[in-house]
Amino acid sequence: MDLETKVDLLANTPLFSSFSRRELYDVAKLFSERTYPKGTTIFREGEEGETFCVVVSGELEVWGGDDEPRLLNRLGPGEVLGEMALLSEGKRTATVKADRVTELLELDRVSFNRFLATNAKVLQYFSTLLARRLAAAHRGGVHRRPNTVVAVSALPGLKGKSLITEALGSFLREYANAEVLMVRTAPVSGSTASGGTLLSLADCERLPADHIRSAVRTEAGAPELTVVVGHEPLADVVRGFDALVAKLDATFPFVVIDLGTRPASLAECARQVGDISVEIVQHADPGEDPSARRSPRVYRVVNLVNPGSTAIPISHCEPFVIPEDAGLPSELGRAQIGYLRANPRSPASAPLRRLARKILGMSVGVAMGGGAAFGIGHVGVLKVFEDNDIPVDLVSGTSMGSIIAAGCACGISPREMLEIAARIGNKTTTLSALDFTLGRPGLLAGNRLVAIFAPMLGAIERFEDLRLPLQVVATDLETGERIAIGEGPIIRGCRASCSVPLIWVPVRRGDRVLVDGALVDPVPAEIVRQMGADLCIAVNAVPPVQKGVTNALTRMWRRVNTLNPLSYVGGSRDLPNTMDVFMNTIQILQHELGKFKAISADVTITPNLTEYTWIEFYKTEGLIERGAEAAEKAVPQIKRLLAERRAQAVAGADPSWMNENSVGGAPDK
Repeated sequence: MDLETKVDLLANTPLFSSFSRRELYDVAKLFSERTYPKGTTIFREGEEGETFCVVVSGELEVWGGDDEPRLLNRLGPGEVLGEMALLSEGKRTATVKADRVTELLELDRVSFNRFLATNAKVLQYFSTLLARRLAAAHRGGVHRRPNTVVAVSALPGLKGKSLITEALGSFLREYANAEVLMVRTAPVSGSTASGGTLLSLADCERLPADHIRSAVRTEAGAPELTVVVGHEPLADVVRGFDALVAKLDATFPFVVIDLGTRPASLAECARQVGDISVEIVQHADPGEDPSARRSPRVYRVVNLVNPGSTAIPISHCEPFVIPEDAGLPSELGRAQIGYLRANPRSPASAPLRRLARKILGMSVGVAMGGGAAFGIGHVGVLKVFEDNDIPVDLVSGTSMGSIIAAGCACGISPREMLEIAARIGNKTTTLSALDFTLGRPGLLAGNRLVAIFAPMLGAIERFEDLRLPLQVVATDLETGERIAIGEGPIIRGCRASCSVPLIWVPVRRGDRVLVDGALVDPVPAEIVRQMGADLCIAVNAVPPVQKGVTNALTRMWRRVNTLNPLSYVGGSRDLPNTMDVFMNTIQILQHELGKFKAISADVTITPNLTEYTWIEFYKTEGLIERGAEAAEKAVPQIKRLLAERRAQAVAGADPSWMNENSVGGAPDK
């Protein structure tokens, strides 16, 4: 940058508005120019202050607090930083990071003290600036980023980049209720753009903002822009895209850039250009990549259409696995997007929708509690969610809740679940589940229970083939540990989760003996959080024990017991039978522990099922109806929380930071 350019930049900075042109020349000679890549920490809280800076281009984030970092401010072109540590000869009071590639003019301590620290007008400006910053911090007001940039890239040879870009554009527009600009890259040779003007990276830097906006064309209601990329060095590519985004300003809250794989600089610049980087890879282990927790937020996508890409258990929100989808049209464009929108439970649509909601910080996880027949109430909850357009992106379940959760993860709709429940919900089916066994640690073998509820899972057998992420909870009988199962055969995991001690035979899994997960975690809200949900909804289906409520087994036992002469000895005739003592004890413990386990959820739904008992699988209609009634009451709160997250995302807040610093809301009463 030449001296004249520096002078012009300083002249347009409010701090130097009182300086004469000669004074500006004197000061400008002392400033050095430096560029910081995205994600660089420029100042660190607590370190000695040695430089004063003026922002030329880019964007900085100011963070305070070590244990729970809090975004204090954002700084853009023309703003200054670092003055307080120099004036007070103290330490940095905050951490400053480059949120986009940032160019600074820097002045050392000696030059600062000579030219600025003794200037009355400069000191007055610093005083006013400090007052404004303190007032903004007190109000919690932070300058909001005008737009969020999503960069989509792929390793050379991997397919799916354009599909993901198109889908994100469509789903972000729908979920955020905001405009999304699609930016495509094209090589220099053969580049055409019907109805619009082609821009080069140099144009993005050189042309004014109104010219950039005039190059945007609208096709089928979606704004698009094509940028021609040659063989520019990586730094020039990043600078060009940054200039483009800055000039678009708040015109488009979201900008999705489809980065090509040629030249190599395009794929390499993804993390420097995007606030969010979506990267197609061949393999990724289940769970979030800890290295991607800061800006830019990185989301990995495994497209199983690509040869060499490996299937993994679908047990976490991340990574996003796109399986082969026979119904997906082969031609890219409107046909594919139309299919994805019309078939939300299709293999390809479900993960792409989850990715869009995760970008917005709006992914929804549901923790389904246990409770034998009580768990059927979850079907009513899911039906209400579907009717009210409340998404379900991932699920976890305990005991009977594991079966309903597995059905949801397999892509079975609530309406299909209602039909299945109506078909199997009768006394004959309930009695057929009683496969008594001798010589094993349980009254019932549990095989018939599995067979009865197998239709809830459809044709999917393993976690690798699921539509939504799923984990089911069991208890290690020998250690008391909570075991979250997220791989292997689904039905076997559900069988372990449902194994009520003494009633159903335990399940051996490796070197563990597993029983009902409700013993340690009746409502697995914490598991849903660990899986990566932004918003956690917990359903505690087990009601408190109600005096006078009995089931068919209890009544039958009482009638039989009248013929037992020993029942008249010792006053035992009026006491509950052994089975009631055991099951009521379990119910009391699960209800109370479930309330505690649901505390970390944002919303807790508690159906009123006190008039039912654990064995009444044949009363499905009433159980489902009660679940629906409780869910209806929770709908306004859920929609409000989603709307708040949507507003944060559209306003430019970083959802990853918001999630890390959030604590679960109080449960509904």
